Amino acid sequence: MNVRKVIRVLKTPVTLLLLLGILGYGAYWGYKQVTIDNSRPAASCVSQDVGKELTSDKISVRVLNGGEKPRAAKDTRFVLLSFGYHIVTYGNSDRDVDVVTVVGNAPNDPEVRLVAQAFTSEVATEGDGRQDHVVDVLLPTKFQMLKTPPTSIAVNGPVCLPAIEAAATTGPSPDDTATPSQTPTAKASKKK
Repeated sequence: MNVRKVIRVLKTPVTLLLLLGILGYGAYWGYKQVTIDNSRPAASCVSQDVGKELTSDKISVRVLNGGEKPRAAKDTRFVLLSFGYHIVTYGNSDRDVDVVTVVGNAPNDPEVRLVAQAFTSEVATEGDGRQDHVVDVLLPTKFQMLKTPPTSIAVNGPVCLPAIEAAATTGPSPDDTATPSQTPTAKASKKK
């Protein structure tokens, strides 16, 4: 048998086996990537003795736009920053809201109540048991803030709060999306 004839006969099956091997490896790699545990352990809060009042500079907030008003999260972020709140991030939420919704570990936690007092419009407070005690503010299309929101609230004893990092006040660039811990996730639209 001629060598050229052997090569011509074997070329198609060998090529198919090679492609099948590449496809099999790609499927194996994809399966491994999907099954990797990417979950981060829940960040826990740090019990802090804040005296008789909790001040805004000890509270970490994520500001999320849950309505159709452009730049609502970004503008609210600047107001809260000016009154000492630590803004972890800002962006858009997958969850649409009709009233300002403040979400924390529990609706009666002092950090949730203090953030809720910054708004003059109707405010709903919610708790989802988050361990990090970061407060999410979900903004509807129409809402109003106080010109001078309160910056402290009376407390009795220590308060469990997130450890504030130096980078917490900078926030992402306007093109970044927010990634809150347990509640709303970032939307693809850019209405921040």
